[in-house]
Amino acid sequence: MSLRVLLVDDHAMLREAVAGAMATTPDMEVVAQSASIREARDALLGTRIHAAVIDVSLPDGNGLTLVRRMRVASPTVGIVVLTMHDDERTLQAAQEAGASALVLKQGSAVEVIEAVRQAVRHPGTFIAPAVRTREPQAPEAPAETVHLTAREHEVLRHLAAGASIATVAARLYMSESTVKTHTARLYGKLDAHNRAAAIMAAVRLGLVDPDPSHEAGSG
Repeated sequence: MSLRVLLVDDHAMLREAVAGAMATTPDMEVVAQSASIREARDALLGTRIHAAVIDVSLPDGNGLTLVRRMRVASPTVGIVVLTMHDDERTLQAAQEAGASALVLKQGSAVEVIEAVRQAVRHPGTFIAPAVRTREPQAPEAPAETVHLTAREHEVLRHLAAGASIATVAARLYMSESTVKTHTARLYGKLDAHNRAAAIMAAVRLGLVDPDPSHEAGSG
């Protein structure tokens, strides 16, 4: 049986990246996507789910408000909170709201998927892998570095915003075959097999901004 998942995040890039990764996971199915608390509440009216992945920062309020309501209404649903911050206040607030797990947006799609599995198995516990690295402080490993050309970065930015190959070609005045060549090189540099994996890797490495308010005009 596939786990039925609701995704709630106002940033389409990240939402689609997670959905794309889950689409290749045999035991998981994204049954609804929402960009706000209101949309999520509407989706929940007619959709049965096993788990929800909810962003903390939503346009119509704090995502933890939704977490609280869902936990009261559905004690057995696994709830994974997505956030840019791993400070103690955020962690404590997520736990008190009834979240089953917390994952940083800078993490990978694999982390989100595994958190969903854990949340469904143990909805009443709180798992926050992000805090484990805090104690004790070990020497930091050298940061992973990926060097992109200016053109590759332009292509990545448009792909991350959801543009098709044809649209990227039109926007950057290139042929589609050239865009495909740049995309293949991007996948190689990011060690990714598809767009979803490439976007998650790019976010993790700081090559694209996961905060929609900081995006340069990608339309």
